[in-house]
Amino acid sequence: MSCMRKRPVRGVLAALAVVVGFWSASFVGPNSAPAPAPAPRTAAAATADAEAETVDVMETAEEAEEAAAEVAEEAEVATASDGAAWRSPLRRLLLARRQKVREDALKELAGIYDQASEQIFKEVERYGEAGGLASSLRLRPFFGYRSACASLYRTVRDHILPQQAGSPVVVSAQTRDGAPRLRYVLQTDAMDADGREASEEEAVSEASKARALFVALRQLPQTNAWTLERSAGSAETVEEWSKRTPKLETPKYKVISRDALFGFEVREYEPYAVVQTQQGTEAANNRSFFMLADYIFGKKNERKEKMAMTTPVQMDRDTGSMSFIMPSKYWTSLEDAPQPDADAGVLLEPRPRERLAVSVFGGYALGPRVARKTEELIDFVQKSEAWELAENSTRLMQYNDPFTVPWKRRNEVSVPVRPKVKA
Repeated sequence: MSCMRKRPVRGVLAALAVVVGFWSASFVGPNSAPAPAPAPRTAAAATADAEAETVDVMETAEEAEEAAAEVAEEAEVATASDGAAWRSPLRRLLLARRQKVREDALKELAGIYDQASEQIFKEVERYGEAGGLASSLRLRPFFGYRSACASLYRTVRDHILPQQAGSPVVVSAQTRDGAPRLRYVLQTDAMDADGREASEEEAVSEASKARALFVALRQLPQTNAWTLERSAGSAETVEEWSKRTPKLETPKYKVISRDALFGFEVREYEPYAVVQTQQGTEAANNRSFFMLADYIFGKKNERKEKMAMTTPVQMDRDTGSMSFIMPSKYWTSLEDAPQPDADAGVLLEPRPRERLAVSVFGGYALGPRVARKTEELIDFVQKSEAWELAENSTRLMQYNDPFTVPWKRRNEVSVPVRPKVKA
């Protein structure tokens, strides 16, 4: 074992010595001579000694656990027949207590994920389908890895893959500018789509499994597999949609009417401004997203000004244009905003005060789901005694990035309304 391992091993021996010492002190033989009475000590001294001993034991136990984890990891990696390079970062991502270690593990895993995704999925699936006591225990490091894999698999199987159902996943190895970056694109998601027609997909593809697993893995630097599974299982009872809204600037509105039974509401929005793709360009999809991002991040505006991201991303379902919300400092003074470059393919547009009927829903904003929610919203307005359609246009609003887990996503469809004139 290398020199780097000596300190943890000494920790293991020290921990054993502490345990043996406690055991020996608890079983003094009947013929043993009585121990001399200790010298009297003050209460403060006794407390200080007890605290110091507790800290020593805790530090020793932590060293022992870290050493045992390293030994277990080395043993598993060494005995793996395939010598898989992904197993070590996966173990650290699942079991490490420090967030920085998990963040580094995710970066390492992401670098080889396109080659290893099928093997990684089979690994977590194997423990998830096996069940048994070892898949339930969270005793690190001995059973924690199996249990974490099983928990991760259940999250993917029960809560992410069903949300992707009906949308083929396309693996894209490049961004619009040709920079190398692996992307798993939901083909019928309004924001993430690549503009191609969706095809029917009956079986769950390897690409769909890889995307679902990667969505789950991306959450682990901030949490652990067991907490992630619990949050997915309890999400159906969450009614406070504001918790699903990223802490970014968003247009201000007040709710003036709400249908508690069906979840529809009518809002009055204050004026704001957007940058949107020009009409006549390709339909709203990830290429439109990159065009808008180029403007917001200073690549395609005259001052090369970098602006903060806002939310939501808006899609006009009739024209196919996509919009980003401008920073609030430009909402009432859009003329002060940097103009788009001539070849940016975007334009700036003020949004006046407006009233919208809105339907909120979670999960992925896949085409069929958006169409169904839109039909339900229009039907609600048409049957309303207080509101009527102001114009025949619909807007989809998505608040989260494509890799936010389904149970933390906020999507909305909206239509402009006005008070119904009574005869």
